Amino acid sequence: MSTQRDHEQTPVDTGWYPATVRVEHLRALTTLSERAVLVADRAGRLTVVTPDAAARGCLAGEMRMLATREDLLDAGLRESWKAGRLIGPVVEVCTTEAASINAREQAVAV
Repeated sequence: MSTQRDHEQTPVDTGWYPATVRVEHLRALTTLSERAVLVADRAGRLTVVTPDAAARGCLAGEMRMLATREDLLDAGLRESWKAGRLIGPVVEVCTTEAASINAREQAVAV
């Protein structure tokens, strides 16, 4: 005889844990030597990867994209090929962007 318990399924943890972004994580995106994307995995661990690796991870459902160099440009930094990095109010922009990302991460936390 079947019981209701036989039909219950153990919930699977498919949640995303929030990442905590610091200024240093975003500063890693300011070099112009190669394109980079800040991503987080399901556990909230941060990594800077190439756009191709970010796309593969996001499409596989194992990563989420948090920030790109373009986000920092949109926020007020400028490219300087002479300096080899983004320039402008780097600390202020990265601090503001980190706070914004962290607020978004907390809002969608498990």
